Amino acid sequence: MSPPRDLSFVSQSRQPEVLRCGRLAPSLKANTNLDRIESQPVSTASRANSSRAVLENACTVRVHDALFHKRGATMRDFLLRLTMTIASCLCVAVTRADELGLKQVTIDGQVTIYAPGSEIGHTMPQVRRHPDGAIYVNGCRSGLFKSTDNGKSWTRITWAFDPNGFGISRDGRLWLVDRRDKTESSVILIIQSADGGRTWQRQELDCGPLAAGGADDPYTAVTPHGAYTNFIERPDGTLMFSVSMRYKDWGDFNNRDQSRPGMRDVMVRTADGGKTWGDPTIVHQHATETDFAIDPSNADHLLAFTRIQRRMLPGEDRSETGCSFGWPYKNGLLLDSTDGGRTFRALPGGMTECYGHRGSILWTDNNVIVVTRNHGCKTIEERRARGHSGAAVEAQISLNGGRTWVDDGPGGTPHLNRAKPFTLVPFRKAHSFTCPTVELSKNRFLTVFVTGETTEKTTSIQSVVWHIETTPPPTKK
Repeated sequence: MSPPRDLSFVSQSRQPEVLRCGRLAPSLKANTNLDRIESQPVSTASRANSSRAVLENACTVRVHDALFHKRGATMRDFLLRLTMTIASCLCVAVTRADELGLKQVTIDGQVTIYAPGSEIGHTMPQVRRHPDGAIYVNGCRSGLFKSTDNGKSWTRITWAFDPNGFGISRDGRLWLVDRRDKTESSVILIIQSADGGRTWQRQELDCGPLAAGGADDPYTAVTPHGAYTNFIERPDGTLMFSVSMRYKDWGDFNNRDQSRPGMRDVMVRTADGGKTWGDPTIVHQHATETDFAIDPSNADHLLAFTRIQRRMLPGEDRSETGCSFGWPYKNGLLLDSTDGGRTFRALPGGMTECYGHRGSILWTDNNVIVVTRNHGCKTIEERRARGHSGAAVEAQISLNGGRTWVDDGPGGTPHLNRAKPFTLVPFRKAHSFTCPTVELSKNRFLTVFVTGETTEKTTSIQSVVWHIETTPPPTKK
């Protein structure tokens, strides 16, 4: 077990100076406090209550002081004092409400999910919480693993599949996506179980005609196998997943013709409980292996963590790609959607270092976002020292719904790629597999990972349990 680390992420509140007649207090010059308000959001009920308490206790005094501190002031001075004093009060409220910060990350221990003592092959695990409270882990060809005691022990459910797509809908059904053939094909299998994995129903979906050109210019390869396909469900019951779709002339990520990229992630939907699938939209032109998280306060707002991989385009500068060696683009990328997943945009500062591309994202009900992924490389020397098969498992954390990410400073950073990476599992031999996370209880998590010498020589599926400790919110005086 790794010892706790004191990460000292505590926002520092400040008391704005009282506005005096005819001038702005130093803390209010150049819209400083207004910028502070913008960078410190209040997005949960608890924070709103904290803000309300601050206003009740502090704002009344300051507004009264601004109005009556000097009689005989001009109307302009009066309005200026009133406006800026209210702004200063809001600043106090927001700052104090955002004092809830990350104090430390503690590793509680590791639990073996599956270790047969022999190779289990290429494994891209997924973890999901069932509506009945059970936790399921997709172990690909090794089977499905179920825990009814919050990750303390696991039961194996065998199957005849090797899926890299997994999800659970609100009605409790389990969903898989798998390839139909071991050869390149546009046909995939969508498989569902309504009895916890005892029996399965299979259906085929030909994704070729989902291309913009339809059957006249179809996709010829759809690759759920060896990738990372995740389901997400809309409030109206629409179930959807994304998967990489490619044209025949994809040419190993050749993408000079942007209308026919080497790899694109396409969202597919069902509005009738899985009877029919279609309504395709593009998640990203050059992405695959996408995981999704829904804003707990706005179901139309989604974040996605994906893998971007492509070659250079004419006129591009390699120094801007984050990969100074190997692939010019082979990074993790944070995406944002405000229309329920129909369109996505790349967020500023959302691209990770090279080979930091396989990861997962979780958004909890208390507005904490956790991105867990394999540690990437910043230099060729680091890559050579680590080798192709090995990485540490890291977490990057936001406590306010992604507005800022925890770093070494008191205010956080708005950019994921500048966030502090917290090591959950030290360097271990394994290929760059996914490391998904599920919430066990408030601020306590379980992250799944695999170990093994190479892709095909994976030998075990493991989990690490960890929690974050936060500074307490301000108390009402």
